[in-house]
Amino acid sequence: MAVIAPVSEQDYIDAMIAQQNRHVPFPDIEGRRPIEGLGLLLPMDVSESDGDFEPAVPQIFKDMANFMYSGGESAIGDAPMMAPEDAAMGLLDFTGAGVVAGTPARMAAKEAGDTLLGSAGGKMTKAELDPMGYSSIKLDEPLTDLDYNMTPIGLLGERALINPEALQGKVLLFGAGDRSAVGTLRGLEGKPFDEPVEALGGRDYQLATPYAWASDEGIVTGLLNKAKKAQEETGIDDVILAHSTMSPQTIDFTEMNSSAVAEMLKTAKISKKDAKEFDENIKKSFPDFVGVKSPKFKEWMASQVGETRKVIVRKMDTDKMRKKGFPFVGKARYALTEDAQRNVPTFQSGLSFVPLDLARGSTKEPIIPHGSYNTAMFRSGDPMRLSGMVPNEIMYRDFYKTLEGATQSSGALQTPSMKQYTTRLNSPYQVVDQELVDTLSGLLVD
Repeated sequence: MAVIAPVSEQDYIDAMIAQQNRHVPFPDIEGRRPIEGLGLLLPMDVSESDGDFEPAVPQIFKDMANFMYSGGESAIGDAPMMAPEDAAMGLLDFTGAGVVAGTPARMAAKEAGDTLLGSAGGKMTKAELDPMGYSSIKLDEPLTDLDYNMTPIGLLGERALINPEALQGKVLLFGAGDRSAVGTLRGLEGKPFDEPVEALGGRDYQLATPYAWASDEGIVTGLLNKAKKAQEETGIDDVILAHSTMSPQTIDFTEMNSSAVAEMLKTAKISKKDAKEFDENIKKSFPDFVGVKSPKFKEWMASQVGETRKVIVRKMDTDKMRKKGFPFVGKARYALTEDAQRNVPTFQSGLSFVPLDLARGSTKEPIIPHGSYNTAMFRSGDPMRLSGMVPNEIMYRDFYKTLEGATQSSGALQTPSMKQYTTRLNSPYQVVDQELVDTLSGLLVD
């Protein structure tokens, strides 16, 4: 696998400017710049050293000429080929909001930090602020700029990096898991928590404890029964639980997320009237709800099942509630997510495999309990991982063949999301045969 040496953002910018200046008719001139906001109406530029003004080609025309020229140079091989998305954004800059990107009001807002600028020249879109969908509503800053304090805790080891051949002759059992991290969240948005939030993962629960997986008793029992059925049907004893990434918002089931939200609520500016209205709405489904202003909110949420936590937290994650002072729930989700899973696609396998100890099964009294779940599964070996991610429709080949041509009640073909839901309901297994090894090896080639 190729190793890419890290470079600083400024080094990257400098290199791109130098590359562009080799292939455009109007390169940037060191020490001079266009008059911000007036380049279209007043074609002058100014010296950064002595402030003298000189006539200049309007910046908008320079940009258009440079863009079109560099595209032509790419086509004949005299410059690096322009990526399609760069070409599309370049055209958009000359046909939409980009034309007025240099207006005085826009530049002033940019410098003051009042307006976040998107790729098309206007405010950043929800997708630009939050590409993976951690929040259900538009955030006020990019998640990559989020200020949070997450302290890692020691793990028992590392996952062994394996080739697909190491899985041959074994059974993979689908195990959907959230993306949560292992560590201690001590603050968010620059505000320290009164009570730090302990997080135990996620897939790294396997590395922080001697167990394979944790969930509620009913789910664990169902997985173990499925694993035993796979042994009986295949005659293969080795069943390996394969972690499958779920959506960024599935962390809402966890105690750690509701606890982080509880800490955010302590500093949220919510009126008594709005808090009461929210509480009354929640009590329609959960009559014993203690209320968002209650000092027992955190404790009460921790005592509930994951589905209850999810419902209540998501009631906060709306534009209506945000306008009433409720916190950005998406920021808590992001801060509690493992770095390695921040931006990976949903419904992928390859990040973690762990052999199950079906003879021992599970325990409701683990020596290191999980704050969100009451039952832990035993493992018979150390966790492993592949060198990359594999879509589940490839990993669980045989099961997905049964979904080919599956239709909705309307007669239309099932969408990919429907197939994902069906997969989660069935927790399929897959025997790793030579065909699958060859397929995985081809996908994961260095």
